[in-house]
Amino acid sequence: MEQSQNHQAHSPEHHEGEIPKDLPKVGTGKVLFATAVFVGLLVVMFLIGFIPNRKREAMIQKESVEAKDFRPTVMVVYPKPQKASSELLLPGDVRPLQQTSIYPRANGYIKKLLVDIGDTVKDGQLLAEIDTPEVDAQLAQSRAAVQQAQANIAKNQNDYDLAKTTFERYQNFAKSGGVTQQQIDEKQSAYTQASANLESARASLASSQADVQRLEAIQGFQKITAPFGGKITVRNFDVGALLSSTGNVELFRLEQTDTLRVFVSVPQTYATTVKVGQDAELLVTNYPGKSFAGKVSRSASSLEATTRTMKFQVDFPNKDGLLYGGMYGQVRFEIRPEKPPLVVPTSALIFNAKGIRLAVVEDKKVKYVPITIGRDFGTEVEVNEGITGQELIVANPGERLTEGGEVNYAAPAQAQPANASGSTTQPTVREAAAR
Repeated sequence: MEQSQNHQAHSPEHHEGEIPKDLPKVGTGKVLFATAVFVGLLVVMFLIGFIPNRKREAMIQKESVEAKDFRPTVMVVYPKPQKASSELLLPGDVRPLQQTSIYPRANGYIKKLLVDIGDTVKDGQLLAEIDTPEVDAQLAQSRAAVQQAQANIAKNQNDYDLAKTTFERYQNFAKSGGVTQQQIDEKQSAYTQASANLESARASLASSQADVQRLEAIQGFQKITAPFGGKITVRNFDVGALLSSTGNVELFRLEQTDTLRVFVSVPQTYATTVKVGQDAELLVTNYPGKSFAGKVSRSASSLEATTRTMKFQVDFPNKDGLLYGGMYGQVRFEIRPEKPPLVVPTSALIFNAKGIRLAVVEDKKVKYVPITIGRDFGTEVEVNEGITGQELIVANPGERLTEGGEVNYAAPAQAQPANASGSTTQPTVREAAAR
């Protein structure tokens, strides 16, 4: 047993670090094949990364060369002037040429009504009569007071003449010593008192006469007449109604409608182009396709600070009575600017931090020009400052345009640049100022 264990302990299979004798040997061909496969994989991986990168570099280099020699093709147009005359359409408030409310000035009852709503009256025509019994009684009393004052004046005049004569006589007696000084003083006092009584009687007469004149004037208001020719549009009382001179309800309202005035608020942009005496047309929805001719008669000559508009009055004859006061309509003006502004396509505008600019082509090179714009018509916009009308404007500027860069362009549809006379036609411009 011990020999068997010793034999196992000294067996070569259990010696540490000893290479086993029974492992298979690797052939040289296999090693070379594995190495070739590994190298091939490395080559394939290298080619996968290298070839696309090489293509990208070639493409970038090609694009760089093309960009260096690239000239974008743009569409160019000439600026054109706004039409020499255009239309301005603004809302208007139609009013009578004159309008007044007639109030009673006398206390009394309506005795007669001679007109009604819708009646046409003439200047000075009698409209109504008022019965004023109280005023009539007061007038009779005042006239009696006048007669009484006149009688008092006659009596006081006689007293004054007597007192004056007596005083003068006593003064003559005083020279010869025939009267005392006390008597002279008494007669002088009587004379002074008679003079004062006479002046008081005259003042009382003047007061009574003034009261008579006042009541006669009030009595004159018994007859209500038209202050001007026109049409009755309001009547608020019937026959027998009690009227008070202190009331605030109008008896009649009278409007002069043979000529109507329309007030129009013109924006500041057009305030200097609308002139007094200029023709205008009024359009109302009641008469489709029909316009009424008038003229600008007045101007406020001042802009309202809140709206930046100027008020104009336009007078329209209304002999046929088709128009009514209080109507809403639209007034059409023909605008003729002294120097028509230039118009360019809205697509040509360039907006950036440097402001609003246009791309202009000069000698096939791009030049940016700052401008100031005016009215916007949608597809076109006015240019107030910055161009003369002779420039070639790039209608479709893009991000690839650079200052000084060369471009290609086709001849514009408008063969000649615009002149300042407004020969180039422009669609009619209609603007409503209910902004």
